[in-house]
Amino acid sequence: MIGSHLCQYLLSKGEEVVSLDLTTGFDLRKDDLTPYRNVDFVWFLAWEVGGSKFLTDQNNFISIIKNNTQICANVFQFLEDTKIPFLFASTQLAAPDNVYGVTKLLGENWTKALGGKIVRFWNVYGWEDPGERSHVITDMVLNALSKKHIQLLTTGEEERQFIFAEDCVRNLYTIKSLTENEFDLSDGAWISIKALGTLIANKLDATISVGSVKGYNNRMDPKHNVDAFQFQYNIDLGIDQVIAEGRKYLSK
Repeated sequence: MIGSHLCQYLLSKGEEVVSLDLTTGFDLRKDDLTPYRNVDFVWFLAWEVGGSKFLTDQNNFISIIKNNTQICANVFQFLEDTKIPFLFASTQLAAPDNVYGVTKLLGENWTKALGGKIVRFWNVYGWEDPGERSHVITDMVLNALSKKHIQLLTTGEEERQFIFAEDCVRNLYTIKSLTENEFDLSDGAWISIKALGTLIANKLDATISVGSVKGYNNRMDPKHNVDAFQFQYNIDLGIDQVIAEGRKYLSK
């Protein structure tokens, strides 16, 4: 989702863009990157990732570890050999207490060793087709639209910060020209998952129920966000955009 939005934004700025991922038939775990030695910047976004239901499913742990370490080995070797400046996309969840976070910590340390830039995302959202890997806002919106009910997997007490995809890529482009090497791309606004679900339910005249399991909570404030960041969408406006896209999806 972030990659496709970023490609569109870069093209709008007159950049020539090469997109390499599985959807374009390129496997970053093993395919040869040497034909791309002459690019002037690399946006390293590719990762085995999904929403909370994907990341917390123990059945996915091996593929998360295996695929992400293979991506790291291939891409970072290319970056080491070519010395191309790059930005590595990490996450606020980069921590040793979860499998996904461990792989992101690996990427962060590799990036530091090579002198690249690190940007930590704090839950980027926008429309995405629903499925095993879709994220919480898309899932909530679709349930509210189609079932008139949102069922949370947890008690909903866990808090998150959410950034709309268009704000994310606009600020990513700004980061390329900044001198710092670490960034937390967030506006600093916390919201609990229950409050988020209630907001969506109220917009769509739906009901909401909470689960009995406490969700993963890693509540720490951003350390490396900068005055240069600008955010045009608050959570209210961003959800309206996802709802509009959700209605289009269901109409098809």
